Amino acid sequence: MFRETITHAGGTTTGEASEKHAEMLLLRATRREYRIEATRQGGALISWTARRFGTGEQIIKVERAILLVPHRAAGAALTDTTLRDLDLIDSYRHSEYRPVESVILCGLWRIPPAATARLLARGLVGVDKRGRAWVTLATRLALVARDHSTTTTEPEGWHRPADSGVASAGLNKPGRRAGRLYSSASTALCECGFHAFAGDRTEARRLAADHRAEATAAFVRSLAPSLP
Repeated sequence: MFRETITHAGGTTTGEASEKHAEMLLLRATRREYRIEATRQGGALISWTARRFGTGEQIIKVERAILLVPHRAAGAALTDTTLRDLDLIDSYRHSEYRPVESVILCGLWRIPPAATARLLARGLVGVDKRGRAWVTLATRLALVARDHSTTTTEPEGWHRPADSGVASAGLNKPGRRAGRLYSSASTALCECGFHAFAGDRTEARRLAADHRAEATAAFVRSLAPSLP
């Protein structure tokens, strides 16, 4: 379950969203090419720009958003051991929860009772009425955010070109800047290996945010292979 907060013309509206409803919102947002970014808690922020007519032929742009926050944050619970259990459940299509034994069966493998109890209590795994077990949407979103955690490098600022291997005397400036050059360049980096160079840190942060949004959109498209 998710806490849903909608930002609209009249302000904000909050409510509850089931996993199925949240998935529908994400799929619809992808079809409409809205921006989606997964959060480390296991939620998502959907944002877009709405356009409406103002006075005469004036068109007013208004920012809209839907924030999904899971009832139980998934990110902090994603330890290495937990990730191995989740991969096991996800890799086997017919994973099954056995309440009598308090285990999850994944083919020939079984997840022990204590680990099973943690997965269920933290909302990392869901179970339907037939006992079928699956990795929840909140967990999947948290994994996307975890796998695409980004940083930006500190601009070098005033530096001596020789320190960077550049054969230049630099600028002849007062205030201890003689023989130095100024660089505001920054690089956006991601855990997945993505990197992009930017003229300054503001641009680098934008590139990092765009990458996270693209990664989230790719995940949502994987939920419905028929999407472009």
